[in-house]
Amino acid sequence: MIAAALARRSTVSLATDAYRLIDDASDGFPGVVVDRYGDFAVLSLFAEDAAAEASALAEALLEAGLRGVYSKRRLRADLRRERKDELSPGVPLRGEPAPRDLVVTENGMKYYVDLAGGLSTGLFTDQRDTRALVCDFAPGMRILNLFAYTCSFTVAAALGGAIATTSVDTSHRALERGNENLVLNGVSGAAHRLLRGDALSFVARARRRGDRFDLVIVDPPSFGTLKRGTFSVERDYVRVAEDSLALLAPGGRLIAVTNHLSTSRAALRAIVQRAAGAARIRIDGPVDLAMPSDYRFRPNGEEPTKTVIATVAR
Repeated sequence: MIAAALARRSTVSLATDAYRLIDDASDGFPGVVVDRYGDFAVLSLFAEDAAAEASALAEALLEAGLRGVYSKRRLRADLRRERKDELSPGVPLRGEPAPRDLVVTENGMKYYVDLAGGLSTGLFTDQRDTRALVCDFAPGMRILNLFAYTCSFTVAAALGGAIATTSVDTSHRALERGNENLVLNGVSGAAHRLLRGDALSFVARARRRGDRFDLVIVDPPSFGTLKRGTFSVERDYVRVAEDSLALLAPGGRLIAVTNHLSTSRAALRAIVQRAAGAARIRIDGPVDLAMPSDYRFRPNGEEPTKTVIATVAR
């Protein structure tokens, strides 16, 4: 089954060495996904019965040519109450350790990933096609990247020719890695600002100042910490989308993303439409953006990550 999964992704592997190798039941492994990062892999376990097969699967991945396999347990719970070393061991389940600063390449863009540092590696491969779109949109544009994490969208924008980018995230560590990613790609500099802070507060202040951007990317975590608590899709997304739309120049675009399991594509489109109404802005769309072809599993017909794009009418 692993050989078949590799064969199904032969075209994807021509453009990137970071992609989903096994996607749950669609590849014959219920409760398991495997993401490839160069010559290494991360095996994510979503069910206890799947954990029993983890070692055998890791051995099979080594036999398929990978050098090391890490395991991560993905719980549907408040992870602040869990021991991180149990959820994401710092050593591989099988094979050799990956370099701490492993570099992967995606459509000519380079990113650092850390397979041993926690549940997140530093790059979400499900947004590969969206990053390519941002790169295409970028020439001559002013771009705002909210909940920027390690700034993968910012790298795409900078390499695409954006004249200015602003990246906002609450994590100093993530922004440090974001700067390293910009340096890695040779596009760091004063034109690309990295700001530590709450994205909701930033867009509210920017709206009051009358700031303008040509593209705003809103990609909040499904569970994230804010100054007043946690980010809630139901409570906070409309507000951040409203302020983001208000920052856009005529013809400007909003890319809105969520991986919140209870939020459907239709619900995300409705959020953006409600935000436009609240901001009294006329938009074209929102239009759905598909996930990359290596993401094949669709629980109940709904993709785990939902992405839409809306354009401010001229």
